[in-house]
Amino acid sequence: MYKDFLKPVTEELQDFAKSCNSFSLGASIKFQEDIILEIEENAADKIAIIGVTESRSKQKDLIEDVEFSLIRTQLYELQLGNWTIDLYDFGDINYYDDKHETETVFREVTNGLIRDGYIVVILGGSPSLGYQQYRAYDEVINKINYLSIDYKLRLGKDEEQTTDQNYLTKIISNAPFNLLDYTNVGFQTYFVAQEKQDLIQQLNFEAIRLGVIAESVKEIEPFSRDVNAALINLSSMQGTDFSSTKNMTPNGFTSREICAIARYLGFSNKLTSLYVCDYIENYKKLDHLLVAQMIWYFIDGKNHRPEIKSFDDTQYFDKIFVPTEGYNYIFYRNVYTNQWWIEVDNTVDGERSFEIISCSEKDYEQALNGEIPNRWWKYFKKFY
Repeated sequence: MYKDFLKPVTEELQDFAKSCNSFSLGASIKFQEDIILEIEENAADKIAIIGVTESRSKQKDLIEDVEFSLIRTQLYELQLGNWTIDLYDFGDINYYDDKHETETVFREVTNGLIRDGYIVVILGGSPSLGYQQYRAYDEVINKINYLSIDYKLRLGKDEEQTTDQNYLTKIISNAPFNLLDYTNVGFQTYFVAQEKQDLIQQLNFEAIRLGVIAESVKEIEPFSRDVNAALINLSSMQGTDFSSTKNMTPNGFTSREICAIARYLGFSNKLTSLYVCDYIENYKKLDHLLVAQMIWYFIDGKNHRPEIKSFDDTQYFDKIFVPTEGYNYIFYRNVYTNQWWIEVDNTVDGERSFEIISCSEKDYEQALNGEIPNRWWKYFKKFY
């Protein structure tokens, strides 16, 4: 059973959680003994927090100091929102001498939690485990939407070992080939070769520059809505706001922006795992508190995500037809959240079929101007 690979939260930390005031996360979060009793039950609408202390990019690399007790301390002290989802802390997966063994255990634990219906929040060291996070869905979902918050595109050489620099290459080029869509948010152009940007375009994936999101963080919402799994690389934040990472940069997301991004990811009804990685312990209270607040915002997003309704329900959706010279577009707008979708016709050999995919109001405005909406065109090119 995957719970056998998890080292429970220490008794000292559990006692600290219980000592927090009755309105705090610590007072409501459940630990290993509660998990053991409920592990076989339907865990729908529950969030599980785990840590993984593996920090090596390659087998030969030295292990960095990765420990999450100070983040947990800050998290437990935060106050509960108007929440209904149960919270669990499963403890940590410790690293093994053989990095491949850590990867296998990480994948099995993540897979087991997802299969049991949990939304999994993972605190970690090495970004290379993003590949194992993705592979945890192999027998769970046929087609996967994956999103990363990163200042680089991790398209390094596809060698035998998965590293921090090539985990995206592994996702794209290794069977089973179940990646439907990929989005990277926050890349910084001077860190990314033009050929890598061109490759992402050729594959009909999305790479969104830091400046686009910094100008309006709301731009991430349509891209996060259909995501199954997401990764936040802590090195994507600017060094003045966060320094407990191996790869600090002078530019990046601010603390407010990264918390807003975490909340938008929480809004997704499809996202079942979030991997927060590239963390090292610098013993800086502000850094611990920021990671705790990111988790808080993600949990808050999950508790307030829009209710799933039928697009045919006119109480919730406007259906908008935009006829153009080349194509008649059909949009749907949620009248309560102002979220937008667009219909893509997949009719083949006369057999009627269509998909309704997330988009933004900008796509609607493009159609009004007689232009091809970006989201419609990206999706259409995947199949034609």
